[in-house]
Amino acid sequence: MYKLLIADDEPLEREGLQLMIERMLPNQFMIFHAEHGRSAIQQVERHQPDIVFMDIRMPGIHGLEAIAEIRKMYPATKMVILTAYDYFTYAKEAISLGVSDYLLKPAKKEHIISVLEKLTAEIAAEKKAREMELETKEKLAQLYTLSETTFTLFLMERIDDFDKQQMLPLEIEAGFALAIQLQALTDRRKTVETVRYYVKRIGECLCSPLIDHHFAAFVKIDNESDEKAIPLAQKLMKQLEKTLDTGVKIGIGTIQNGVEGLKQSYKEAMLALYYQPSFGRVQHIRDVPLTANAGELQPFASEKRPSMMEQVEEFLQENYHRDLSLEEVAQSVHLTPHYFSKLFKKQTGQTFIDYVTNLRIEKAKQLLHDERLNVKEISYDVGYKDPNYFSRVFKKMTNMTPKEYRQQKYRQS
Repeated sequence: MYKLLIADDEPLEREGLQLMIERMLPNQFMIFHAEHGRSAIQQVERHQPDIVFMDIRMPGIHGLEAIAEIRKMYPATKMVILTAYDYFTYAKEAISLGVSDYLLKPAKKEHIISVLEKLTAEIAAEKKAREMELETKEKLAQLYTLSETTFTLFLMERIDDFDKQQMLPLEIEAGFALAIQLQALTDRRKTVETVRYYVKRIGECLCSPLIDHHFAAFVKIDNESDEKAIPLAQKLMKQLEKTLDTGVKIGIGTIQNGVEGLKQSYKEAMLALYYQPSFGRVQHIRDVPLTANAGELQPFASEKRPSMMEQVEEFLQENYHRDLSLEEVAQSVHLTPHYFSKLFKKQTGQTFIDYVTNLRIEKAKQLLHDERLNVKEISYDVGYKDPNYFSRVFKKMTNMTPKEYRQQKYRQS
């Protein structure tokens, strides 16, 4: 239903117009009245109508003055002039105010209905265009976030590759890395939003997802000097500690060029963080009391982080007996479900469902060696709530029912 304001100093004109519109276009308009220009402005502020029918000659603030005021507040409102005076000067000024149409009293009902149908069609088209624009912006934002997540994980060497076909979130020819550690986590969502908010205020940069108690930021820089890096990190640390009410420490890497350089800067930032003894402080890699040879980097390098697939395998080994979803496993390695599914298939050669099914059937085979367990118990133990369904899956994978498999193993032994 559309909102229509009729502004006219003649009550009979307003009521007659409303009656005619409600008869010709039933249940399409919620109609409000205004008896002069000031009242029209107030009614627009109160009800925010889609269309305004405005009489020009009214006491006090006349119609064109009211239209000018309304235009300042609500430029999208459709304005239609109602007047008994067919003056060119009115028409000229009305055009400059962006008036949609001009009705000369007494207007024919066919003309009024035609104007309303035209304007409601325009409003509907504009609404659809806005929705499409918002949807496009939302999709682009999702693509950017996905690309930023995967690219930062690639720079952190949490995943093995980055699909160059994706929209690159930020071209960084030269930059440095920050490694950020939080002492405690309470509200994960608030933490992520807060860290991203303050990191993005640094300037052009990328922010990683939350991994354990850590974030990484990759900051673009236009010169070779990093004299602002420490003050910048100190300011960021104080903002995060105040907002999140927890200790924060930050390691800073050197300025590097290109993808491999950013990876190196992140390793340096993590090394500076590793040798930072307490929270509430920042440390640049150059202030770490080590020379830059490989041997002295060994204490940090020895703490090799598991790859994504190693993390997934560990998660599945611990949770295969539960009702697992791809979304849950993707979240465990800080990836979106779509990208995780694509990466998982590329690295294993199997879909996620096929991989989990194979894992469960292999576990079931092991359990079938224990004659103390019946098939129903084994079905539950490997994540199937329906023993009949489990038996069908088992036979599809092995060409034997669980009982036949157990009997065969028993005969072989």
